Amino acid sequence: MKALRKLLSLLIVLALFGGGITYALTPDNNIKNSEKLANVKASTTLEDLNGDFLSNISYANSKVSTSLKIDNDTFLSIFKNAVEKDSELLNGSYKLVGNHIEAKLPVKLGLWDTMINTNVKVVGANNSVDLVLEDAKIGKVPIPDFALEKYLKEALTGTGVGVNGNTIKIKSLDVPVMIDNVEVSDGNVNVTASLTQKQILQYGSEAIKNYFRG
Repeated sequence: MKALRKLLSLLIVLALFGGGITYALTPDNNIKNSEKLANVKASTTLEDLNGDFLSNISYANSKVSTSLKIDNDTFLSIFKNAVEKDSELLNGSYKLVGNHIEAKLPVKLGLWDTMINTNVKVVGANNSVDLVLEDAKIGKVPIPDFALEKYLKEALTGTGVGVNGNTIKIKSLDVPVMIDNVEVSDGNVNVTASLTQKQILQYGSEAIKNYFRG
């Protein structure tokens, strides 16, 4: 009888322990199929974005500059076209909200299906962009920066980006301009950029060629 009581007590403790973990790792909100990046209609490419940059060129104070405002649909479209076809990122949900990107990514942790939630702050200058992951959680549990750094380094291996703590560093952007500033505000990505003399000559030559082809 004592052995049975001990066994039952052990089972109860294990159940409570397992239930506690399950509760902690259960996200407050699940990702709907329609919200997954994989199901986003990707109609805009980076090449389209390059064209928008060039069409918005202006000249003032002896400087050639351009700007671009990217809304949520355009952001998702470009993001989807930029990731690999088999990337786990396609299972996630991403949305421009206020001054950040709200990101959700389902992950498997042992026996538990859970989710990483974070708000991504975008800081860009000198043709590079930093993505700062703030308030990162797995389920309901905050993720320490050292653990987040380890996960990001493994997840982003081979992509060419750097990771430092909770920050993803993209050092070179494949756009035909020099990025001066990138920020998220009012649910849009706002980009300001300038062109070097070499870029002006290059794209001016391309514009002339396209004119005569037309």
